[in-house]
Amino acid sequence: MKPCPICNGPGANKSRVGEHGLLQCRNCRFVYANATDEQIEQVNFAYDEFAEQHYREVQSGIDFLWFGRIVARLTQGRTGLKVLDIGCGNGVLLRQFQKQGCICTGSDPSPWARTCAQRYGYSVLPRIEEADIAPGTFDIITSTSALEHIGRPLEHVRRIVEILKPGGRAYFTVPNYGSLPIRLHLVKGRLVNPPGHCNYFTAGTLRNLFRQGPLAQQVASVQVYSYGIPEIHGLYQCFTKRGVKPAPGSESKPSQKLWPKQLLVNIYYWSGRPFGLGDKLEATIQKSTGG
Repeated sequence: MKPCPICNGPGANKSRVGEHGLLQCRNCRFVYANATDEQIEQVNFAYDEFAEQHYREVQSGIDFLWFGRIVARLTQGRTGLKVLDIGCGNGVLLRQFQKQGCICTGSDPSPWARTCAQRYGYSVLPRIEEADIAPGTFDIITSTSALEHIGRPLEHVRRIVEILKPGGRAYFTVPNYGSLPIRLHLVKGRLVNPPGHCNYFTAGTLRNLFRQGPLAQQVASVQVYSYGIPEIHGLYQCFTKRGVKPAPGSESKPSQKLWPKQLLVNIYYWSGRPFGLGDKLEATIQKSTGG
């Protein structure tokens, strides 16, 4: 039986989803897929020519506002910061960092990610475990909706901390295995589909990840919160299809066009904050200035 990828403790059978079982560590209570590294790689790192088209179809103006919010929090108005986005895809997040005057790099092994990097003017690297990156290179590293797909999350986070500058910050988002829909057994596919998702974090187990071994001394602070409600894109599309008609003879100002999206972004974020029951988790860590 596969040991825990966080603390290497023994796993116990928890449940079965399709052909794969979920295990729960007897020591740290982390839930993970009973799948080999090869099975995880095969599912998560197979690419097709329609990936970019898919993201164009599912992304909306809300995504740009959401990522802009992340950029504002992490940069705090500073320019010239060196930023790495892991799993950069079509570069929506990196484009928001570019607007802030940051020096941007993506990490993504897919061919279409490289095409997007050339289009928007940032560099792209392979996986950080394979890339030649000097320690202490980046001021900010982001990893949105990626850590749940990584077969060896502890080694991955160690590498992230290694290439962060002292005092630098890393930002992560993952699905919340402690969310209300999961607890009520209302979600079976999108969040619980091993081995596509191989790590199932709660707020406690995500926080514990950053306190393992040497990370306990290297990471100065950890903040973990839940946020979000499911199907916000469906709500947005329903809202915009109905439309808000301007008064006769007048034109909508840009700020008027933005306010429905900004309102939904705030609703999405704060509605999942109470009691740790939100759809997703966000973690912000800061590297110690001593290492």
